Amino acid sequence: MIRRLFRWLIRTVVTVAILIVAAAAIDFYSHQIRRGSFLLVKIDGPVLERASVGLLSRVTGRTETPLNVMRKALSDAAKDSRIAGVAVEVLNPDLAFAKAQEIASMMREVSKSGKPVLAYLETAGEFAPGNLEYLIASSADSVSLMPQGEINLVGLQIREIFARGTLDWLGINPQFEAIGQYKSAPNVFTEKGFTPAQREEDTALVESLFNQLVDAVATYRHLSADSVRALIDRAPLDAKTALSSKLVDRLEYEDQFLDRIRHYNGKKRKLVNYIDYARPSLLPTLKPVDRIAVIYGSGEIDRVGGGVDPLGQVGGTLDTRTMSEAFRQVRKDDTIKAVIFRINSPGGSVIASELIRREVEITARKKPIVVTMSSLGASGAYWVATAANKIFAEPATITGSIGVLAGKFNIAPAAAKVGVNSEAISRGKNITLFDEFTDFSAEQQQMLRGVLLQNIYDEFVTRVAESRKLPVEQVQQIAQGRVWTGEQAFKLKLVDSLGGFDAALREAKAEAKIPADHEVELVELPAQPGFVSQLFGTAEARALLDQYVFGKLARLAPMLRMQLITPALAGLLYSHAALDAGAHHDGCASSAMTY
Repeated sequence: MIRRLFRWLIRTVVTVAILIVAAAAIDFYSHQIRRGSFLLVKIDGPVLERASVGLLSRVTGRTETPLNVMRKALSDAAKDSRIAGVAVEVLNPDLAFAKAQEIASMMREVSKSGKPVLAYLETAGEFAPGNLEYLIASSADSVSLMPQGEINLVGLQIREIFARGTLDWLGINPQFEAIGQYKSAPNVFTEKGFTPAQREEDTALVESLFNQLVDAVATYRHLSADSVRALIDRAPLDAKTALSSKLVDRLEYEDQFLDRIRHYNGKKRKLVNYIDYARPSLLPTLKPVDRIAVIYGSGEIDRVGGGVDPLGQVGGTLDTRTMSEAFRQVRKDDTIKAVIFRINSPGGSVIASELIRREVEITARKKPIVVTMSSLGASGAYWVATAANKIFAEPATITGSIGVLAGKFNIAPAAAKVGVNSEAISRGKNITLFDEFTDFSAEQQQMLRGVLLQNIYDEFVTRVAESRKLPVEQVQQIAQGRVWTGEQAFKLKLVDSLGGFDAALREAKAEAKIPADHEVELVELPAQPGFVSQLFGTAEARALLDQYVFGKLARLAPMLRMQLITPALAGLLYSHAALDAGAHHDGCASSAMTY
């Protein structure tokens, strides 16, 4: 028996050893790259902050572009003597302005290293604006366009939706209070058109973003700003016009583009997929490196939620539990020298924002924290960022919105229209404050606005003044719930510098006294669960699945009731104060920002 067990143990050890050696060999040879190769980057589908679980994305058939993987690949390629250049295919990306700026900056850094960056566009928009696709491609040294493609460099707009008339028709009375004259998130429910403050705010945003677009294209394509504006007013442009206008350098199909890369400068080139190139080796490095944590905070800020969206985007909500665990893990790990907090959020719950801010504050006492804002870092997300050592934003990042709002809908008139009556027996003078079948009383309205919201707003302004080292009076002037672009926020001293992740990494090294040219290991948090744990087994996985499937259905329920049963029950109750950027964030129902 013992001999049989010993033989089994020996066979197992030998089998494992063979598997390890085989895996190491495969890994070694898969990382061998022929000198003179070109890195191939395809930008297609949703541009995510970081890669989702690979197998899951394959099962769902979803095309994604992970920004963290692209960043590593381009950064490494710029320094890799085996890589002769970069070919970028801009296909059908789904992204916001700030992410397009960051990708363009990464491509320019490769070009500055002396390696050619060549871009291919199928089309920049198809019966739709294509500003961001073109912005990315224009940053390359050479731009190719498919012969039937278009350059829909048509400018941009913010279109607001106002549903007060519909709510009046349904008999739903919106009850909202906001501190800050520019806190426009409730306007979709409370107004029938632009307020003067909202019109002023949106106009300033459009002007800033439009000028950034014009200046970037003019710089990248070596054109005057006036000529770019003239081309925008002529767009959409067909391929031949784009070529003659110097917006593109070649008209060719994808196969012709790739064939030209494979024979660039008369030499045979191998194309290396950027995801394979950036994949870390299984073989451990023997060279000691310093470690910097990268904590990703994406989505609406809430006390519960978070986790994984099985359709791709990790961190559907920026929740206190997940964020707290990440920051506590960083504090306990002595090998981590600094933290980069990557924020992409429109804001959310006051309570959740303060709980996360507190974790940032405690961590910042032990290790430097640098915030880098992606597309969004507004309202509650800006509240969270105030505890960091430094704040970075892209010129097009939507930030600021230092204000607060709260409210509810009174659906009693709508219910009465369809014969639904509701009565209640209550104890407590202000129990109806959160009741969707009553209006606020004058006293409750005063309490909500003059005490609860005002106290939160004053605290918000004070925190900003202290963290940014600005007089309270100055912060009061730039607060008022107003949304700013990163470019505007930098001038107002709400952010320290303009730049993306790479700029934040350089600052984090400096804060941690790590030499700028030293390599660092980036530890990404929160940890992503594997494919199986997302779908099966653990209580947490089942909770995530329940949250995603049934949570989505629950959100649809009011819409279904409105469409199929009765408008009277379509109310939505905001029973807590919220720090929310409102109309100016991705996917908000109240407005559409067209790029």
